[in-house]
Amino acid sequence: MIKRASLGAAIVLTGSALTLAAVGLMPAQAATTGWRTNATVAVRGSGTILTGVAASSASNAWAAGFTAKLKGTTPPRPIIRHWTGRTWRPVTLPAKTAKAWANQIPILTLVGASSARSVWFFNSLLGSYLRLNGSRWSIGHPPGASENSAASVMINAVKVFSRTNVWAFGERITVSAGQALSVPYAAHFNGSKWSRVTVPALPSGGGAITAVAAVSSNDIWAVESSLSSAGPGPLAVANSAVTKSAVAASPAARSAVARLRAATTTAAAPVVLQWTPSAGWQDAAQQPFTASDQLTSGVAEPGGQVWFGGSASNTANGTSPLTSEWDGTSWSVADLPGTATSADVQVVAMAPDGTGGVWAVPVNINTGKERIWHRHGATWSQVNPAFGKHPWELIALALAPRTHSVWGVGGVQVSKSSVNGLIAVDGRIPR
Repeated sequence: MIKRASLGAAIVLTGSALTLAAVGLMPAQAATTGWRTNATVAVRGSGTILTGVAASSASNAWAAGFTAKLKGTTPPRPIIRHWTGRTWRPVTLPAKTAKAWANQIPILTLVGASSARSVWFFNSLLGSYLRLNGSRWSIGHPPGASENSAASVMINAVKVFSRTNVWAFGERITVSAGQALSVPYAAHFNGSKWSRVTVPALPSGGGAITAVAAVSSNDIWAVESSLSSAGPGPLAVANSAVTKSAVAASPAARSAVARLRAATTTAAAPVVLQWTPSAGWQDAAQQPFTASDQLTSGVAEPGGQVWFGGSASNTANGTSPLTSEWDGTSWSVADLPGTATSADVQVVAMAPDGTGGVWAVPVNINTGKERIWHRHGATWSQVNPAFGKHPWELIALALAPRTHSVWGVGGVQVSKSSVNGLIAVDGRIPR
């Protein structure tokens, strides 16, 4: 089995409390310029983590995650916040929808939005979604991800371009004769219905789409990997004391976790795919990666630059955070400077900075220790956030369109046994 950090790789749930792995404290920057805390989400008697964020404008952004009681076996509850240009407003779902969404156990949530009235929240573990269309909330499943299906779908990336153009990517896992097979998964929503989209098969067979970057709605790049999502992220959450009872109570979640546990992988080089309306999904012209590379995050610039981040084996018997750039002609692949240690370090989130640069968040997948890196021009540099004295983590990043401001969400440890949801920002407050 090959380890792979996924969306929740930095989350550590121990005992009956939700905590963050200890990280080094970092000196503060000026509180109005660099990375800093914009808001926290605290629920009395509970721990809270935010796992997804998306922005469609300066005055419209959405964040989602979950909160869990610190004691007892109460199932986790979803948390949604909406940025209105002035504040992060709590979102209250209609009672029936709220109950149905909570029953989906959305402990790893991806978010996509094209406007304040077109928003999607994907439950990564079960492949289900919560949708806001105008003023109407609904819950559904992309094709092949029904609760009654014999297969599980794990969603690793979402792209919401408009109300009539939505993509979901990941893997579909089926079990036969006691063995789990994971195959790459892509689905498209055209405004009225979902349809499966065929992607080229890996030479080794099996695998998953683990990272996606979109130059535009007509130019999408994806990484097809032989590595399953059966890594420490979703399983660490699903096996924790605070969520174990909820998973056990849900046949669909229980089945998905069993399939994730059963899925095994064979090392093979990731394959880069490109999609255009005329050609569909095709292998990209150049394939720069090796079997030791793992790619789990991606981002693209409107000018055609494409970035993927992840990890690669190093000479210290660990993994170093890997970044790769397509400049429109060729790929360049490199580790972040000075990170060749025996630790397993991987880039788990990336975002453009709005000025042609890129943000990357590498994490030690064993300890949760994080750093923030920024590339502008040809140089990567480490940035020290002003998040205060408490340990912190960021899980997802999103640029506010037409600004130089980036949102980040995750968690901040506020005591030995409790964590609050963290909403951070770099640049001016988008309004």
